[in-house]
Parts: sequence; C-alpha cells; structure tokens
Amino acid sequence: MSGLGFVVLEIALVALVLVLLNARDRRRQRALALVLDACPPTLRSSIALNARARLLSPRVTVVLDVADSERADVLAALTPLAGALPPHVALVIGARLDLAPSAVAGARTRRRSPAPHGLS
Repeated sequence: MSGLGFVVLEIALVALVLVLLNARDRRRQRALALVLDACPPTLRSSIALNARARLLSPRVTVVLDVADSERADVLAALTPLAGALPPHVALVIGARLDLAPSAVAGARTRRRSPAPHGLS
C-alpha cells in the first residue's frame, strides 16, 4: 500500500507544479495585456514587451523597450501607464540613450622620438 501512496504523492506534486506554472503564465499574460492596452495606439507598433514572473511570487515585471521612439512619445505613454497598472506589476522602461558624440576639437603634435644614443 505504501508504494501506491508514493505514486499518488508524486502525481499530486506534478499536478501542483503544473497549476503553479499555469497561474504564473496567466499573471504574465494579464500584465502584458494591461500594458499594451494602456499604451497609445501610435506607440504600439514601435515597442517591444517582455514580462517576467516568479513561480511563487505575485509580482510581475514588465519590460517596455522603446528604443526606437522619441522622448515625447515615451513620456506620453507613461502617463496612462502609471494609472493603469496594479501595484503588483512593476514597469521597467528600456530606452536608447542619446549618445551622440559631442563636438570635440583637438590637435595632436607629432613628437619626435629621440635618436638612440650615439646615432645623431
């Protein structure tokens, strides 16, 4: 009888893991849908979304990649997102930094290396 009990316990543990994985995936999908619905329609085609959720934690982290968007568009998207997200959803904005090289002018002088001793 103990062998049957172990088999039942193993099946119950596998079922528990599957239920937890299903709940995690549903949390991620709900968070992605909330963020996508709150974004303005003009920005939806130029963003990338990714969601991360832990198995036993109710927190979901959504990464919003707006690398190809203008700064004004990103700021316009943040206003509706701030009010639409529940407290258990964290939002991370990934934006491209404007790293345009600044105009730096410099002059280098060519320095003559000294002649080896005795070869002048």
